[in-house]
Amino acid sequence: MAVGLAAILLLGMAARPTVAPQPLLGTASASECTWERHVKRVVKRVRRHGKVRKVVRKRYRWVCVPSEAPAPVVPAPLTTPPPSEPEPEPEPEANRVSARASEYYWVLSRPKVKAGELTVELNNQGEDPHNLNLRLESDEGEPLQIPETDSGERSVATFDLPPGKYRLWCSLPEHEEKGMHTTLTVE
Repeated sequence: MAVGLAAILLLGMAARPTVAPQPLLGTASASECTWERHVKRVVKRVRRHGKVRKVVRKRYRWVCVPSEAPAPVVPAPLTTPPPSEPEPEPEPEANRVSARASEYYWVLSRPKVKAGELTVELNNQGEDPHNLNLRLESDEGEPLQIPETDSGERSVATFDLPPGKYRLWCSLPEHEEKGMHTTLTVE
């Protein structure tokens, strides 16, 4: 019985017409492509010695990227350029700095800004409320302030600052002592 089934299977395969393989539409032959190596980061969690650990591995695969044939160079026709319009005046650059507050540190969007009108944004990403005080390092007068801002909130204020080095800090209890201060240079 097994021999009969094998014979029928072979006869069926022999009777089937064979077709030459053709490339898929939209694919390039090996001579028309550039081979690039792609890397995929694979992270698995496995249990080893009773503890769950993270195992990170890289998987590599080669991909054929069709290379484009260079476009034929066509000389540009000789014509006179149209008269140019005067260039519009460039818009003045926004003088702005963002101070991101978290638990006991500041991150400034830029360490230097231009003198004059400055917009300061206090973005509180910490769990505690924070405020922002701003004073010229050589000055002992009253600091410029952005009031207390709750967690996840932001406050914006505009100040007119002359050139110099400014100290920024949070004046809430123990925040400055824990390292919540930085400097900003105004040029």
